[in-house]
Amino acid sequence: MSNSDEDNHTYPTLEGGRVQRIMRALELTQGVEIARRYLAMNAFDGALTMMGLILGGLLTINPAIPDQAHLQFDAILLAAAGTSIAMAISGFSGSYLTESAERDREVEEIGKAMLSDMSDSMYAKASKTTSVVVALIDGSSPAIAAFIIIIPLFFVPSGILGYRMAFYFAIGICLALLFALGLFLGSVSKKNIWSYGAKTLFAGIMTAILMVIVSYITGAVG
Repeated sequence: MSNSDEDNHTYPTLEGGRVQRIMRALELTQGVEIARRYLAMNAFDGALTMMGLILGGLLTINPAIPDQAHLQFDAILLAAAGTSIAMAISGFSGSYLTESAERDREVEEIGKAMLSDMSDSMYAKASKTTSVVVALIDGSSPAIAAFIIIIPLFFVPSGILGYRMAFYFAIGICLALLFALGLFLGSVSKKNIWSYGAKTLFAGIMTAILMVIVSYITGAVG
């Protein structure tokens, strides 16, 4: 029996549509659990990062000096957008390199255990697919979470929202997103979803409280 026949007998095939092939690859390599962890963990990181930036702007921009306030807001908006992009690129590249290295090592160890070359096996192909999917989720989840939170800030330059109101809306979106992530984690764990929601919401509130304390200690309050 050839290696190809053994692969088809041992592992499920990756035939069918693209989505079906990707889902089978994730199931074969236990990528669903990994992707789910990255989704929640990195979206949480992205949300809290934006919370810090937004609170920094809200606390430091001085409305008594309009021209200066305008420049400070532009700097905060650019920093928030730039951070979102950086998180996406960093998350994708770092995760892809890490997952690829781990998957290649795993395939090589399986090959040694089976005394055969697994580099062109169905499992190796599924591992490559999993590495790409996990990297995409790792990179996109914090960036998407961050972008959703800063959407109100983009209405300030056109005059639709004042910068303070935009910050308040952004903070509200951030807290709502953190609570939703908690509910998601609760549903995954099959435990009390409201308890998980309260925990992630509490993390956001604690971030806000610590930011205020640090701002007053450093004298950075506008």
